[in-house]
Amino acid sequence: MRPYQVYINQEALVSAPRSGLPRKAVMDFIRSLAADPHSRGDFAERDEVGRTVHVKIVGRFAVSFWADHAVAEVKVTHIKPADK
Repeated sequence: MRPYQVYINQEALVSAPRSGLPRKAVMDFIRSLAADPHSRGDFAERDEVGRTVHVKIVGRFAVSFWADHAVAEVKVTHIKPADK
């Protein structure tokens, strides 16, 4: 399998943890998506175009992502507090 690239939506970074262990945990998870692009979240949702988007709870944050296998990319669309 060829290596995947991971892309993070700029808007997702606004609500991401800025430092410390919470940021490390979120970023470690995001990096892991390159090695395992078939990862599943804790649950899945449909986006506005009907695509399945996985949501993984990492500490107190929810990370939304989907894999575009045709171009070997994982897109991180949202990072937000898990309670919202």
